[in-house]
Amino acid sequence: MYKFINDQTLLYINQGYNAEEVAHMIQLPAELEQLWYLRPYYGTLAHNAKAVYQKYMGWYDGNPATLHKLPRSEFAQKAVEYLGNTDKVMERARADFAQGQYQWVAEITSILVFADSDNQTARNLCADALEQLGYRAESGIWRNAYLSGAKELRQGMSISDDTVSAGKGDMLRGLQPSMVFDYMGICIDAQKAQDLTFRIQVNAVKDDASSEPYLLTVRSGVLLHQYGMHAADAEITITLPRQAIALLLAPEQLKKSEHVNITGDTSLLRKLYQSMTEFDPEFNIIEP
Repeated sequence: MYKFINDQTLLYINQGYNAEEVAHMIQLPAELEQLWYLRPYYGTLAHNAKAVYQKYMGWYDGNPATLHKLPRSEFAQKAVEYLGNTDKVMERARADFAQGQYQWVAEITSILVFADSDNQTARNLCADALEQLGYRAESGIWRNAYLSGAKELRQGMSISDDTVSAGKGDMLRGLQPSMVFDYMGICIDAQKAQDLTFRIQVNAVKDDASSEPYLLTVRSGVLLHQYGMHAADAEITITLPRQAIALLLAPEQLKKSEHVNITGDTSLLRKLYQSMTEFDPEFNIIEP
């Protein structure tokens, strides 16, 4: 089956079709389609065909109009200007919904939502369409995506603080030092840190009192880390227990912990943390 998906996707690519077109064209031979263990309970044929397309071709579909598309909200606002009377658009969308054209209704009402996120009428109809797509989806993953989108449109994003805290704590306890440094790197807003240039020597002390040295270099808004490197002239030196390495992601706890020793120019460390972003898990998916 996977050989079929790979080869047939490449067949269509070499005939000039893009990912969306391939996903709608590809179909398993009857012999494979009838096998119960090849049914799309998790992934789907269309999903995997797009993945094969992306592997070989990347995101670009060959149409120069899509090289640098407008942000979704900006596109939606212009589209609504061209559509004109949104009440008439909604009237036609309701008629199409009644005829079972759920995918189209989801797409056109999504444009209205991105143009005006307070348009609850469009939000509700878009949610209705996504719900119907979810109910008839054989793939559990697709069903979850459709129903999650419908829930967000009706209720907004809602994740309890307890859930976030519990998940974050479990994650932090399982991080290796290199993972902590990688995470620090992606938290840095380069625009805020582009003028910072310094090094941090991190000594992670293990239970047997031996130390794992890591050298962090901050330059041009980027944080690089090297294992086994030691720089005596680093601007900052941080020594802490290896099992407490995640404290580097919590500056207030890092500063207060009696198990952490920080020497050097702490003002640079403070500027680094000021440039870092704390991620909010409640970001929107199906609305601006």
